[in-house]
Amino acid sequence: MKTSKRVKISNLLFQFLGIFIFLNLLTSTGGCMSINSKDKDSISNLSFNHDGKKVVFDRCREGSCQIQVYDLETGELAAYQSPQGERWTMGKYSYDGKQITFSVIPQKPQGGLDLGNMQIAVMDADGKNYRKVTTGPGAKLYPTFSHNGKKILYACAAYIRERGMTPAAQYDAWEGDLETGKQTQLTFFEYFYMSNLNYFPDDERFIYYGENPGVIEGANVYQSAFNNKMVELARQGKGIHGVVVMKGKELISNPYQFPPKNIPKRPLLNQDGSVLIYEKSLSAGKFFLYSPDGNHRVVGSGGSVAAAAISPDGEVLAMITVNLSINVFTVQDGKLQKKLYVPYAKKAIVNWEEAYRRHEYLYKMIPEKPSHILNN
Repeated sequence: MKTSKRVKISNLLFQFLGIFIFLNLLTSTGGCMSINSKDKDSISNLSFNHDGKKVVFDRCREGSCQIQVYDLETGELAAYQSPQGERWTMGKYSYDGKQITFSVIPQKPQGGLDLGNMQIAVMDADGKNYRKVTTGPGAKLYPTFSHNGKKILYACAAYIRERGMTPAAQYDAWEGDLETGKQTQLTFFEYFYMSNLNYFPDDERFIYYGENPGVIEGANVYQSAFNNKMVELARQGKGIHGVVVMKGKELISNPYQFPPKNIPKRPLLNQDGSVLIYEKSLSAGKFFLYSPDGNHRVVGSGGSVAAAAISPDGEVLAMITVNLSINVFTVQDGKLQKKLYVPYAKKAIVNWEEAYRRHEYLYKMIPEKPSHILNN
C-alpha cells in the first residue's frame, strides 16, 4: 500500500515536471512549438554533425525559423530553408554525413502550425532528394538515423489537444524503414513527454527518455494494476519512467545503474555506444558522464538547459542555455571551451560589453544571418 502511494505521488510530481518541460518547449523552441520571434533571436533543438565539427540547431529570428549549421572551427553559419507552407525543425545528420533527417510541420492557411500532421523527412546533406518518409497523423519529433542509415527512429504523439496546458500527449517510439516505407510502433506506453531517442550500434536496441507513462499492458495510470506493474518492472531493472532501453518492441533490462533517488533525464549516447551522458533531475542543468563503477562526474552544467547534444566521438558536450547561447564543453575534463551567443544576447544580458571584454577568448557571437543556404 505504501509503495502504491509512493508511486502515485511520484507520478504526480513528474506530471508537474513534465508540464513545466512542455511549457518551456512551447515558449522556447523553433520546432514543434513556436515562439513570437518578430523581435527576438532564439535557438533550440541541438545536435552535432557527423564529424562533430559543427553544431546544428533551430533558430527563429525576425519571424523566420530555420535549421542552421554553425562551424565550430571557422565560425561560418549556413542554413536549410524550408519551402513556403512548411517549417523544418529538429535536424539530425546521418553518421556518414551524407543525409539529414528532420521534422516537417505544415503551416495552416489561416496561420499557426498543424502539429497533428507533422511528418519526418530526409534529404541529402546538400539539400537534394528531399522526401517525406512518414505518413499519417501525429506530432512526429526528434528523428535520428540508425547507424547503417536504413532506418529512422522518432517519437510520435498520438493525441493533439484542441485546448489545455500542452498541445500534444500520448508519445511513443516509432521506427521508419527508409527502403520499404514501413512505419512500426515500438513502444506502447503513451508517455506524457518523450525525447532523446537513439540507437545503439547494433541498430536493434535503442535508448530514450520517457516521462509519466499512461498505459502498461492495458492498465492505465488511474488503476491499481498500473502502479503494481510499474513497481514490478522497476524491480526487474526494466523501469519505463526516466531512461529506458528497448530492443525493438521488447522492454529489456537497463544496462545502466544510476544512484538511488536519482531520476536521470535526457540520455546522450555517442556513436559507438561507449559514452553515456545524462542530466540529473532537479540539479539545475548538471550533466554527468556515466561510469560503470558508479563514480559519475559532472561534465557540464548550464542552469536552465533547453537542449543538449554529444559529439559522435563522445569527446564534446554542447548545451543550449536560456535559448541565448550554446555552451561547449570538453567531456574529458568538463572544461568550458566556448560560449556561442546569438546577437539578441547583447540586449538580454546585463553588462554584456563588460562581460565580453573579460572573456573575449571564450565568448563568440553567432552571425546574424547565414552566409549561404545549403538546399538552394
